[in-house]
Amino acid sequence: MRHNFIGMVVSTAAQKTVKVRVPKRVMNHHVHKELLMHKNYLVHDELDQCKLGDVVRIEHCRKVSKRKTFAVAEIVKPARTWTDPETGIIVSRVAVRGFSVSAASKKDFLQDLYLKEIRGYKADPKASKADVTTKEFVAPKAAQAPKSDIDLDADIKSYEKNGVISQ
Repeated sequence: MRHNFIGMVVSTAAQKTVKVRVPKRVMNHHVHKELLMHKNYLVHDELDQCKLGDVVRIEHCRKVSKRKTFAVAEIVKPARTWTDPETGIIVSRVAVRGFSVSAASKKDFLQDLYLKEIRGYKADPKASKADVTTKEFVAPKAAQAPKSDIDLDADIKSYEKNGVISQ
C-alpha cells in the first residue's frame, strides 16, 4: 500500500515541483496535550496544475529526484481565487493576503491563515434585532421576605394581658 497524505501547497517556485505542508497531531506525554506538528514534502506536479493554497492528496511514488518521492494524486480543494476588477487577473486569496514564499515557511502558517479568516469576518450592519439570537439583559427582581400567616400583634397583646410580658 502506498503512503497517502493530505496537505496544503505552500510553495510553487520550481517547475513541476510544489512544496506541500502536511499537518500531523502528536501527543506530548509530559504535559498531556495534543500538539499540531507538520512536515514539508517536495512533491512532483507533472502537469504544473497546483496553485498556492490548494489542498492536495499526495501519493508515494518512485524517486523522481534527491528529495522528491511523492507525486500529486489529486487536488482535493482548489484555492479560493479573486479576480481583480480593473485588470481581470485571477489571484489566489492566499497571495492577496500577503503570504509570500518566505512567509509560507512560518511555523504556524495554517493557524495564521485561520486567524486572518476570522478577523476578516464583519457582521451585517443591516441585520435587525429579530435576526440576532442573543437576548437583552433583564435584571432579576429584588428578593422579598417570606409572608407569614401568623399575626404577631395579636400574640403580643395576649401575652401582655396574661402578664407574661411586662412593659
